[in-house]
Amino acid sequence: MGHGETYLAFIQLMRWNASPISVQTFGSIPPFGRRTHFLCRSEWLIALLLAWIGCHVREQFPMWPWRSPNVLQGLNSNLDATLPWSPGTIALCRELAIDHGYFVGTSIPYVWTLDLVATLVWLPMEQCKAAVVSIKPLAHETYAGDTDPIARGPEKLEVERQYAAKTGLSYFVADRSLYPGHILGQLELFSSSANLPRGHPVQIAQSRLLDSKGDSLAQEPPTAWRDRLMKDWQLSQPEADLAVGNIIWNQLIDVDLTRELQMEDPVRPGGRALQQALRKSIERGNQWPR
Repeated sequence: MGHGETYLAFIQLMRWNASPISVQTFGSIPPFGRRTHFLCRSEWLIALLLAWIGCHVREQFPMWPWRSPNVLQGLNSNLDATLPWSPGTIALCRELAIDHGYFVGTSIPYVWTLDLVATLVWLPMEQCKAAVVSIKPLAHETYAGDTDPIARGPEKLEVERQYAAKTGLSYFVADRSLYPGHILGQLELFSSSANLPRGHPVQIAQSRLLDSKGDSLAQEPPTAWRDRLMKDWQLSQPEADLAVGNIIWNQLIDVDLTRELQMEDPVRPGGRALQQALRKSIERGNQWPR
Protein backbone atom coordinates (compact mmCIF):
# COMPACT_ATOMS: atom_id res chain seq x y z
CA MET A 1 0.00 0.00 0.00
CA GLY A 2 1.08 3.56 -0.69
CA HIS A 3 4.10 5.33 -2.09
CA GLY A 4 7.23 6.89 -0.67
CA GLU A 5 7.39 7.40 3.07
CA THR A 6 3.93 5.91 3.63
CA TYR A 7 4.47 2.62 1.78
CA LEU A 8 3.64 -0.55 3.73
CA ALA A 9 5.29 -3.77 2.55
CA PHE A 10 3.10 -6.89 2.30
CA ILE A 11 5.76 -9.08 3.97
CA GLN A 12 7.31 -7.55 7.07
CA LEU A 13 10.23 -8.92 9.07
CA MET A 14 9.26 -10.10 12.52
CA ARG A 15 10.91 -12.30 15.13
CA TRP A 16 8.67 -15.21 14.20
CA ASN A 17 9.55 -15.23 10.46
CA ALA A 18 13.35 -14.93 10.60
CA SER A 19 15.15 -16.91 7.91
CA PRO A 20 17.77 -19.52 8.90
CA ILE A 21 19.60 -19.14 5.57
CA SER A 22 19.17 -15.55 4.26
CA VAL A 23 20.66 -12.34 5.61
CA GLN A 24 17.47 -10.36 6.22
CA THR A 25 18.04 -6.63 6.38
CA PHE A 26 16.38 -3.63 7.99
CA GLY A 27 17.38 -0.09 7.14
CA SER A 28 16.21 3.00 5.30
CA ILE A 29 16.48 3.40 1.55
CA PRO A 30 17.05 7.03 0.48
CA PRO A 31 15.39 9.41 0.18
CA PHE A 32 12.97 7.99 2.76
CA GLY A 33 13.33 7.15 6.42
CA ARG A 34 10.68 4.43 6.69
CA ARG A 35 11.57 0.97 7.96
CA THR A 36 12.19 -1.50 5.14
CA HIS A 37 11.90 -5.30 4.95
CA PHE A 38 14.48 -7.07 2.76
CA LEU A 39 14.48 -10.86 2.77
CA CYS A 40 18.09 -11.19 1.59
CA ARG A 41 21.21 -9.07 1.31
CA SER A 42 21.03 -8.81 -2.49
CA GLU A 43 17.59 -7.17 -2.21
CA TRP A 44 19.02 -4.54 0.14
CA LEU A 45 22.09 -3.80 -2.01
CA ILE A 46 20.21 -3.63 -5.32
CA ALA A 47 17.61 -1.38 -3.67
CA LEU A 48 20.43 0.97 -2.63
CA LEU A 49 21.71 1.04 -6.21
CA LEU A 50 18.23 1.84 -7.52
CA ALA A 51 17.85 4.61 -4.96
CA TRP A 52 21.27 6.01 -5.88
CA ILE A 53 20.24 6.50 -9.51
CA GLY A 54 17.05 8.23 -8.37
CA CYS A 55 14.37 5.53 -8.12
CA HIS A 56 11.79 5.35 -5.36
CA VAL A 57 11.96 1.74 -4.20
CA ARG A 58 9.24 -0.45 -2.68
CA GLU A 59 9.96 -3.96 -1.45
CA GLN A 60 7.73 -7.05 -1.02
CA PHE A 61 5.00 -5.60 -3.26
CA PRO A 62 1.93 -7.89 -3.55
CA MET A 63 0.71 -9.35 -6.83
CA TRP A 64 -2.89 -9.88 -5.81
CA PRO A 65 -4.63 -13.08 -6.97
CA TRP A 66 -7.53 -11.07 -8.35
CA ARG A 67 -7.73 -8.14 -10.78
CA SER A 68 -5.98 -5.21 -9.11
CA PRO A 69 -4.68 -1.68 -9.76
CA ASN A 70 -1.35 -0.85 -11.35
CA VAL A 71 1.71 -0.45 -9.12
CA LEU A 72 1.73 3.25 -10.05
CA GLN A 73 -1.89 3.76 -8.95
CA GLY A 74 -2.14 6.61 -6.46
CA LEU A 75 1.15 8.27 -7.39
CA ASN A 76 -0.65 10.94 -9.42
CA SER A 77 -4.42 11.17 -9.71
CA ASN A 78 -4.15 12.54 -13.26
CA LEU A 79 -2.53 9.28 -14.41
CA ASP A 80 -4.68 6.76 -12.55
CA ALA A 81 -7.37 6.40 -15.24
CA THR A 82 -4.75 5.67 -17.93
CA LEU A 83 -2.93 2.87 -16.09
CA PRO A 84 -3.62 -0.76 -17.10
CA TRP A 85 -4.81 -3.06 -14.33
CA SER A 86 -3.29 -6.41 -13.45
CA PRO A 87 -5.44 -9.40 -14.40
CA GLY A 88 -4.39 -11.10 -11.13
CA THR A 89 -2.08 -14.03 -10.58
CA ILE A 90 -4.87 -16.63 -10.71
CA ALA A 91 -5.63 -15.62 -14.32
CA LEU A 92 -1.92 -15.45 -15.18
CA CYS A 93 -1.25 -18.92 -13.75
CA ARG A 94 -4.25 -20.35 -15.61
CA GLU A 95 -2.95 -18.83 -18.85
CA LEU A 96 0.54 -20.26 -18.25
CA ALA A 97 -0.70 -23.67 -16.97
CA ILE A 98 1.01 -23.09 -13.62
CA ASP A 99 -0.39 -24.21 -10.28
CA HIS A 100 -1.22 -21.05 -8.33
CA GLY A 101 -1.13 -22.42 -4.79
CA TYR A 102 -2.93 -21.63 -1.55
CA PHE A 103 -1.95 -20.69 1.97
CA VAL A 104 -1.16 -23.93 3.77
CA GLY A 105 -4.23 -25.62 5.20
CA THR A 106 -6.69 -23.15 3.65
CA SER A 107 -8.56 -22.47 0.43
CA ILE A 108 -7.22 -18.89 0.35
CA PRO A 109 -5.13 -18.18 -2.79
CA TYR A 110 -1.49 -17.48 -1.97
CA VAL A 111 -0.39 -13.85 -2.41
CA TRP A 112 2.80 -13.72 -4.48
CA THR A 113 5.10 -10.75 -4.01
CA LEU A 114 7.56 -8.79 -6.11
CA ASP A 115 11.01 -8.33 -4.57
CA LEU A 116 11.48 -4.72 -5.69
CA VAL A 117 9.36 -2.18 -7.53
CA ALA A 118 11.31 0.90 -8.64
CA THR A 119 9.52 4.07 -9.73
CA LEU A 120 11.50 6.22 -12.18
CA VAL A 121 10.62 9.53 -10.60
CA TRP A 122 13.10 11.59 -12.62
CA LEU A 123 10.84 11.28 -15.66
CA PRO A 124 8.09 13.84 -16.29
CA MET A 125 5.00 12.74 -14.40
CA GLU A 126 3.00 12.14 -17.58
CA GLN A 127 5.74 9.70 -18.72
CA CYS A 128 6.26 8.04 -15.34
CA LYS A 129 7.36 4.41 -15.45
CA ALA A 130 8.17 1.66 -13.01
CA ALA A 131 10.35 -1.43 -13.16
CA VAL A 132 10.00 -4.77 -11.42
CA VAL A 133 13.27 -6.30 -10.24
CA SER A 134 13.34 -9.96 -9.19
CA ILE A 135 16.31 -10.77 -6.99
CA LYS A 136 17.56 -14.30 -7.56
CA PRO A 137 20.98 -16.02 -7.19
CA LEU A 138 21.83 -16.03 -10.88
CA ALA A 139 24.77 -18.41 -10.46
CA HIS A 140 22.56 -21.07 -8.88
CA GLU A 141 21.74 -24.01 -11.12
CA THR A 142 18.01 -23.29 -10.74
CA TYR A 143 18.40 -20.06 -12.73
CA ALA A 144 21.34 -20.91 -14.98
CA GLY A 145 20.88 -22.89 -18.19
CA ASP A 146 18.39 -25.75 -18.24
CA THR A 147 16.00 -25.70 -15.31
CA ASP A 148 14.30 -28.41 -13.35
CA PRO A 149 10.84 -28.84 -14.92
CA ILE A 150 9.22 -29.10 -11.48
CA ALA A 151 11.10 -26.16 -9.91
CA ARG A 152 8.81 -23.37 -8.70
CA GLY A 153 11.43 -20.62 -8.92
CA PRO A 154 11.49 -20.26 -12.72
CA GLU A 155 7.68 -20.57 -12.82
CA LYS A 156 7.35 -17.65 -10.44
CA LEU A 157 9.73 -15.58 -12.56
CA GLU A 158 7.59 -16.21 -15.63
CA VAL A 159 4.45 -15.11 -13.77
CA GLU A 160 6.28 -11.98 -12.63
CA ARG A 161 7.45 -11.28 -16.18
CA GLN A 162 3.92 -11.64 -17.54
CA TYR A 163 2.55 -9.49 -14.71
CA ALA A 164 5.01 -6.74 -15.66
CA ALA A 165 4.29 -7.03 -19.39
CA LYS A 166 0.52 -6.79 -18.92
CA THR A 167 0.77 -3.76 -16.65
CA GLY A 168 3.30 -1.78 -18.73
CA LEU A 169 6.31 -2.31 -16.44
CA SER A 170 9.94 -3.04 -17.23
CA TYR A 171 11.21 -6.32 -15.83
CA PHE A 172 14.69 -7.47 -14.73
CA VAL A 173 16.22 -10.38 -12.90
CA ALA A 174 19.30 -9.38 -10.93
CA ASP A 175 21.54 -10.07 -7.99
CA ARG A 176 24.60 -8.38 -6.57
CA SER A 177 26.94 -10.47 -8.75
CA LEU A 178 25.96 -8.27 -11.72
CA TYR A 179 27.84 -5.38 -10.15
CA PRO A 180 31.45 -6.32 -9.47
CA GLY A 181 33.90 -4.05 -7.78
CA HIS A 182 33.21 -1.79 -4.85
CA ILE A 183 30.05 0.08 -5.82
CA LEU A 184 27.47 -1.80 -3.75
CA GLY A 185 29.56 -1.84 -0.60
CA GLN A 186 30.38 1.86 -0.92
CA LEU A 187 26.75 2.76 -1.55
CA GLU A 188 25.89 0.90 1.63
CA LEU A 189 28.59 2.82 3.49
CA PHE A 190 27.40 6.26 2.38
CA SER A 191 23.64 5.62 2.28
CA SER A 192 23.20 6.73 5.90
CA SER A 193 24.53 10.16 4.87
CA ALA A 194 22.15 10.56 1.92
CA ASN A 195 19.80 13.02 3.61
CA LEU A 196 20.62 16.21 5.51
CA PRO A 197 17.92 18.16 7.35
CA ARG A 198 17.25 21.42 5.52
CA GLY A 199 18.61 24.37 7.48
CA HIS A 200 20.73 22.15 9.73
CA PRO A 201 24.23 23.53 10.48
CA VAL A 202 25.78 20.60 8.58
CA GLN A 203 23.69 21.39 5.50
CA ILE A 204 24.53 25.08 5.71
CA ALA A 205 28.27 24.44 6.09
CA GLN A 206 28.27 21.95 3.24
CA SER A 207 26.46 24.40 0.97
CA ARG A 208 28.96 27.14 1.77
CA LEU A 209 31.89 24.79 1.13
CA LEU A 210 30.52 23.86 -2.31
CA ASP A 211 29.75 27.49 -3.15
CA SER A 212 33.23 28.66 -2.20
CA LYS A 213 35.29 25.81 -3.62
CA GLY A 214 33.04 24.25 -6.25
CA ASP A 215 34.58 21.67 -8.55
CA SER A 216 38.07 22.46 -7.28
CA LEU A 217 37.23 20.08 -4.45
CA ALA A 218 37.65 17.24 -6.96
CA GLN A 219 41.39 17.90 -6.88
CA GLU A 220 41.48 17.45 -3.10
CA PRO A 221 40.97 14.26 -1.08
CA PRO A 222 37.74 13.89 0.93
CA THR A 223 39.75 14.19 4.14
CA ALA A 224 40.61 17.75 3.05
CA TRP A 225 36.90 18.49 2.58
CA ARG A 226 36.32 17.26 6.12
CA ASP A 227 39.17 19.37 7.51
CA ARG A 228 37.84 22.52 5.77
CA LEU A 229 34.39 21.94 7.24
CA MET A 230 35.86 21.54 10.71
CA LYS A 231 38.23 24.52 10.47
CA ASP A 232 36.17 27.06 8.52
CA TRP A 233 32.67 26.23 9.78
CA GLN A 234 33.42 24.69 13.18
CA LEU A 235 31.73 21.36 12.55
CA SER A 236 32.59 18.43 14.76
CA GLN A 237 34.30 15.49 13.07
CA PRO A 238 31.10 13.35 13.00
CA GLU A 239 29.21 16.31 11.47
CA ALA A 240 31.96 16.86 8.89
CA ASP A 241 32.01 13.15 8.03
CA LEU A 242 28.23 13.29 7.54
CA ALA A 243 28.58 16.23 5.14
CA VAL A 244 31.34 14.48 3.18
CA GLY A 245 29.29 11.28 2.93
CA ASN A 246 26.34 13.29 1.68
CA ILE A 247 28.49 14.90 -1.04
CA ILE A 248 29.66 11.48 -2.20
CA TRP A 249 26.26 9.74 -2.15
CA ASN A 250 24.52 12.61 -3.98
CA GLN A 251 27.40 13.11 -6.42
CA LEU A 252 27.65 16.81 -5.56
CA ILE A 253 31.26 16.17 -6.55
CA ASP A 254 31.62 13.56 -9.32
CA VAL A 255 33.00 10.43 -7.66
CA ASP A 256 33.54 7.01 -9.24
CA LEU A 257 32.20 4.49 -6.71
CA THR A 258 33.06 1.41 -8.76
CA ARG A 259 36.65 1.73 -7.52
CA GLU A 260 37.67 1.58 -3.90
CA LEU A 261 37.56 5.12 -2.57
CA GLN A 262 40.68 6.18 -0.69
CA MET A 263 39.69 9.13 1.49
CA GLU A 264 43.27 10.44 1.54
CA ASP A 265 43.50 10.63 -2.28
CA PRO A 266 41.74 12.96 -4.75
CA VAL A 267 38.57 11.39 -6.10
CA ARG A 268 38.20 10.02 -9.62
CA PRO A 269 35.19 11.14 -11.68
CA GLY A 270 32.72 8.70 -13.22
CA GLY A 271 29.83 8.34 -10.80
CA ARG A 272 27.53 10.76 -12.62
CA ALA A 273 28.11 9.06 -15.98
CA LEU A 274 27.32 5.67 -14.44
CA GLN A 275 24.12 7.02 -12.91
CA GLN A 276 23.00 8.33 -16.31
CA ALA A 277 23.89 5.06 -18.06
CA LEU A 278 21.86 3.06 -15.54
CA ARG A 279 18.94 5.45 -15.85
CA LYS A 280 18.90 5.25 -19.64
CA SER A 281 19.11 1.48 -19.52
CA ILE A 282 16.16 1.10 -17.18
CA GLU A 283 14.14 3.68 -19.14
CA ARG A 284 14.58 1.63 -22.33
CA GLY A 285 13.58 -1.55 -20.56
CA ASN A 286 16.91 -3.20 -21.40
CA GLN A 287 18.92 -5.52 -19.23
CA TRP A 288 21.13 -3.46 -16.97
CA PRO A 289 24.69 -2.78 -18.12
CA ARG A 290 27.26 -4.80 -16.24
